Amino acid sequence: MRLVITGGGTGGHIYPAIEVGKFANERGADLLYFGSLRGQESRICEREGIPFTGFASEPLMSMKTLKGLRSLVRLQKARSSARRALKSLAPDVVFSTGGYSAGPVVAAARDVKIPYTIHTADSVPARSSSMFAKESFAFTCTFRSTVEFMTEVSVIRTGQPIRRELRQAAKGMEEIEPLVLVLGGSQGSQFLNQTVPQAAALGEFEEPVLHVAGPKNLDSTLETVRKLGLESRYRVVAFLEGVDMGAAYRRASLVVARSGGTLAELALFGLPSVLVPLPTSANNHQLHNAVEFVNMHAATLLAQAECTAEKLSAATSGWLRHSDRRETARRNLMRWDVPDATDRIVTLIEEAAK
Repeated sequence: MRLVITGGGTGGHIYPAIEVGKFANERGADLLYFGSLRGQESRICEREGIPFTGFASEPLMSMKTLKGLRSLVRLQKARSSARRALKSLAPDVVFSTGGYSAGPVVAAARDVKIPYTIHTADSVPARSSSMFAKESFAFTCTFRSTVEFMTEVSVIRTGQPIRRELRQAAKGMEEIEPLVLVLGGSQGSQFLNQTVPQAAALGEFEEPVLHVAGPKNLDSTLETVRKLGLESRYRVVAFLEGVDMGAAYRRASLVVARSGGTLAELALFGLPSVLVPLPTSANNHQLHNAVEFVNMHAATLLAQAECTAEKLSAATSGWLRHSDRRETARRNLMRWDVPDATDRIVTLIEEAAK
């Protein structure tokens, strides 16, 4: 089987695509990644040793602006380039995890009648996924609520393809000492970088904090922590990958985060969370993601507009002070997780290629 995987711009699309591609490759598939020259995927593919072909695609902005019209032109050019590349390569199937990188590739696959499957990691699929759903061989999802947002498509809940090193790290977990882990997504969150240190400084909880601030916000977050006098118990890093990310999850008692694709990893490790959804997320998908976890008694939801340091501090200490509450969340989250998600998705891809 010759497989093209696509998806990206950001890590939430890229890492699941990579995991599926690697698993398919182990089962005999020839693998190539199609993505954007603008996103993170070329760097990640180089590190993983996966052949990469890039196109000049970018997020589609408002059509009322000159920038939006330019992005549309670039997307159409990327679609034409992807069409030529697919004709030349002649893959058996295309697998997409969505994002602006994926739209032109899936459109090109449809143009040249190559079967494709789509996976959405969020409760509400991005337009780059939903607009191609009806003609996909299979449309798979992570969240239970996706079926409510995709009523005209047969949705298969497979669970989320999570990096193997994280699944391995989750085995045999036990809480050694309380730790608050702060995650703002692959680019970091300026709001969390400012508000969480302020919450920690209030003194309502004294547990150590490990804060992943994002590469661009590392220095400013370190400066905030220093000014608040938190250096002795507040560690800030730019990014965590692979083994280091797994180790952080293993140590954590509670996570403060946005509510994107990271939530599937929290479920794997059975970690309760305080969630502050990104208010500008497409179709408000981060809010819907968070609501599903709140309904499982596994998270506290704080809208960013109302999330003060005081409220964040109270929500955090509320979880840290009640181990029975954390245990209930752990059990519910681990029932939500699908351990063989990657296998299920690859099986569908193989069926599409026949």
